[in-house]
Amino acid sequence: MTIEKVMAKDIITIHKDQTVSDALKLMSKHKISRLVAISPKNGELVGIITEKDMAIKIASAKYENVPLSHMRISTIMTPDVITAKTSDSKVKVLKTMVDKHIGGIPILDDEDNVVGMVTKTDFLNDMDAEQYKETPIKEIMTNRVVTVGPDERLVHARRLMIDNDISRLVVVSSGLIMGVITSKDVARTVIDFKKRVPEKYQHSQIRNLFVQEVMSQTIETTTKDATIADVAEIMVTNEFSGMPVSDDKNKVQGIVSKTDILKYVYDHNRKRGNY
Repeated sequence: MTIEKVMAKDIITIHKDQTVSDALKLMSKHKISRLVAISPKNGELVGIITEKDMAIKIASAKYENVPLSHMRISTIMTPDVITAKTSDSKVKVLKTMVDKHIGGIPILDDEDNVVGMVTKTDFLNDMDAEQYKETPIKEIMTNRVVTVGPDERLVHARRLMIDNDISRLVVVSSGLIMGVITSKDVARTVIDFKKRVPEKYQHSQIRNLFVQEVMSQTIETTTKDATIADVAEIMVTNEFSGMPVSDDKNKVQGIVSKTDILKYVYDHNRKRGNY
């Protein structure tokens, strides 16, 4: 099967000269986590911007004094974009995503025009194989969970995400799961903060934002014995990119992400000679 049969064809693009505020509005409106950046002159692909890009760069010391109206997509996007062709197989594209640790790939036609996008969610929608319905999450979950306390500062949470190359942290107090904070939460909070707070006060006040002010308190967890197929369905339905794994006392035991699931899918099929 070619990736053309799987990809989303109604892709959302943004001009490289637009602002990060514009990008976040588009992501929120269309419930997506990445945008293809194009040239306003000829519509050519020039980069890609993700929620993680925004969380890391917008709150950095380099940009903390830059007004949102001056912060262009071109300054924070990733210019070297990994792409695929419409004729590439679904298997080949999944391998690229797993090997390169990326969550989405723009799809080009034979004339290098952007005609689609494929993401982790597109692959998770195809989880009907019996193997996935029988294998428990404990086989693939990450046991070492990076956590943060609700009373810790937002800048500390952001640094943990950067240092560990992750997009979410489990918020824990006295060993119990209190919530989750993601790169999306960080990006939206910093952008909203920059809009509300006069520029001369931003430098000092942004460091007084705490995790508990930003984290998602209404969370859904899973258990170690839940199947891969069940968890994949929950993620797709609720638009989660990851879920904490807890015991019956709400203590964190691990975390599972879309990436963990796709790695398993790829490895399972490779071992069977399907890839």
